[in-house]
Amino acid sequence: MEAAGAGAQRRARPVYKASAAGTRGCFHERVREENGMNIIIGGLLQESNTFSEASSAMRDFEQYYFRTGSQLLEPQKAENELAGFIKAAADHPEMTLLPTVFAQAVSSGKIPRRTFDELKRLLAERLAGLPACDGVLFTLHGAWVAEDNDDADGEIVELLRLHVGPDVPIVITLDSHANVTRKLVETVDGIVGYRTFPHTDYVPTGYRAAELLRRIVRGEAKPHIRLCKVPMIVPAERHETARGPMAELWEEALAGEREGRCAMTSLFLVQPWLDIAEMGCSVVVMDDDPAKAEEEAGRLAASMWSKRKQFDIRLYGVEEMVVMLEEQRGRGGPVVVSDSADSPGAGSPGDSNFVLRELLRLKTHHRWNCLLSIVDPGAARAAAEAGEGRTVRLQVGHSVSRAYGEPLAIEGVVAKVGSGKFRFGGGTVAGLEANMGRCAVVQIGTVSVLLMENATFTGDPAMYRSVGLEPADADLVLVKSAAQFRAEYELLTDRIYILDTPGASTANLTGLPFRHIPRPMYPFDSFD
Repeated sequence: MEAAGAGAQRRARPVYKASAAGTRGCFHERVREENGMNIIIGGLLQESNTFSEASSAMRDFEQYYFRTGSQLLEPQKAENELAGFIKAAADHPEMTLLPTVFAQAVSSGKIPRRTFDELKRLLAERLAGLPACDGVLFTLHGAWVAEDNDDADGEIVELLRLHVGPDVPIVITLDSHANVTRKLVETVDGIVGYRTFPHTDYVPTGYRAAELLRRIVRGEAKPHIRLCKVPMIVPAERHETARGPMAELWEEALAGEREGRCAMTSLFLVQPWLDIAEMGCSVVVMDDDPAKAEEEAGRLAASMWSKRKQFDIRLYGVEEMVVMLEEQRGRGGPVVVSDSADSPGAGSPGDSNFVLRELLRLKTHHRWNCLLSIVDPGAARAAAEAGEGRTVRLQVGHSVSRAYGEPLAIEGVVAKVGSGKFRFGGGTVAGLEANMGRCAVVQIGTVSVLLMENATFTGDPAMYRSVGLEPADADLVLVKSAAQFRAEYELLTDRIYILDTPGASTANLTGLPFRHIPRPMYPFDSFD
């Protein structure tokens, strides 16, 4: 397989018209009676970054979101797909939910086989104890890679299919950053993706999936799935659906549904940090008429391809941001900068000290109130144990991986020791509680550094507020997120910028060592 950049000068032709078909829908001929249907529900979610050295153990799932058996049906604060399944069952009493396991962890690198097998074992045990079912509703991310299998999500649906047999319909939900594979399409009967980024439609996605499965079980729908892979990878920072090219694509897709061109469409701008063979953006269309689904998938794939250059993004240096602070002195609201190259939500460790190093070099800690975060278990514990008010000397950063930098020596005062717990607002999974583990704020002049044991999604102001820091009052706030942070931070400011920093989830895709993706692929090859 060619390395990234090889052959970039040759002209290439897009292959977005290549289509994979899921035809399982044609097998479901029975019509259910009104007296009820048994529906298995569950979910296993994690996003992988094959360039990241971060790793996950069972504790990462247990401390983030982990429910088994009847716990899935208990009242919860998290507004996730599971809540959508439950809401649909409440609206349709004929649906009896049979719970298995629903577990999620913060994004990471490839999942170790040991951890993956333990999750599969838990799921298999729960499946084995259930009565006969009429359908399956299951939540996956869609960009999950095991250390020995590029398609971990496909391995999960194979397990489900083995348990329920060839004729029981399976409908899955996927994150809009999924890398949709042929195995997924050929194994399940319905695929329902998020329609928002930042993601805010977890519950509606679960509800739509439940409605689709209900119609399949009742014999009212026999969807054929058509998949078109588009040979492009684009920065996640431009995947947002409220504006720009993705908003335009969704306008086209929803118009197609309204005009009867298909029953349901899902658009997947794949998360770009997967160096695997079956990689690329995807359009998934479902309809009872396979020819209509095929035509609509091709139409939308061609439109996605035509917009590929519109996803390019401007990156900024840390020094540019400091100059901007000087030039815009007195303007209301903070400057929010994203070190998306070190985003835990994209599988990076969250342990980079690059921005802190630059701010200290530029003497920003004598002038501007800045909020930063770094994952460093040892430094977090040392600061917490020293206690508030104590001066500490620490080595911080790159505790998980030194692929992109070295630890930095700092001296500061422990301003706050926190509980490590905070609850997300609307930007991630609303209501879900995050756990930073041992955490402490170390004050270096006017710079506040939040040190934490555990990586978590950093794009919610609630993280800083949980340790007494108010982002609205700061001059500069660092987040480590590609775009999810916008859901909450755009309520505070319109001054938001993506930094050009080193890391496993950088927006500078041509700088990553891709080796296994199919070629040609935009932006690595010339299509002009």
